[in-house]
Amino acid sequence: MGLFEDCELYFGSKSLYDVLYVEKTATATQLKQAYRKASLLTHPDKVDESQREEATRKFQILAKVHFILSDAEKRQVYDETGIVDDENDCSVDDSSPEFWQNYFRNLFPKITVVDIENFMEKYIGSEEEKNDLKKSYIEAEGDMNVISETFIGYRVDEEERYSKMLKEMIKTKELPSFPKFVKETSIKKAARHRKFKKEAVEANKCLDAASDLCQALKKRSIDRENDFNSMIANLEAKYGKKDTTGRKKQK
Repeated sequence: MGLFEDCELYFGSKSLYDVLYVEKTATATQLKQAYRKASLLTHPDKVDESQREEATRKFQILAKVHFILSDAEKRQVYDETGIVDDENDCSVDDSSPEFWQNYFRNLFPKITVVDIENFMEKYIGSEEEKNDLKKSYIEAEGDMNVISETFIGYRVDEEERYSKMLKEMIKTKELPSFPKFVKETSIKKAARHRKFKKEAVEANKCLDAASDLCQALKKRSIDRENDFNSMIANLEAKYGKKDTTGRKKQK
């Protein structure tokens, strides 16, 4: 899968600028700030194990988008043609997670897990979060299924709070009243929650399977080592045993 397809799948748009929530005229500083914020919101270190795989993929995509837009030549090609140089080399599956982790660390070397926690505490309930939610709501025309996929800071356990915020903004005329939101059925909402629950269960199964595989490989390695040691001991006993004079027996 190419970068544009990944952007659409995980962020709801093929536009690299939309992924970072910036305008096409964004400066290098604005791009860096937007990348930092988006990365902190999706950082794999701050999500449950069941969400870590998806968070890691989002984290990688954000890094690639910033990598392209922060390069003057690559950005010019993208702005003028709508394509990315060597796009196939930018697909998530062909990249090393460690490379993009290091890319983030090189840009923001002083950020720690505590910094991420502090950022999240300040972001949740802030005007910044509210504006981001408004943007997602308008782009999705009120469809909570789309919002759940494209709102960078989305957490399924926070959905009731998001809905309350949106309803308040609709009431004060800050947002239009989209039928997809105000008329969403309980069945559709329950289906969305089941989907997230199912994904969490499947992710945990993958983690358990990976753990079982690691244990099996470890046991296999130990068994092989024991077999090898046993073989060496038998050879020594057969061919290397010393006689009473201290000389080794000959074959």
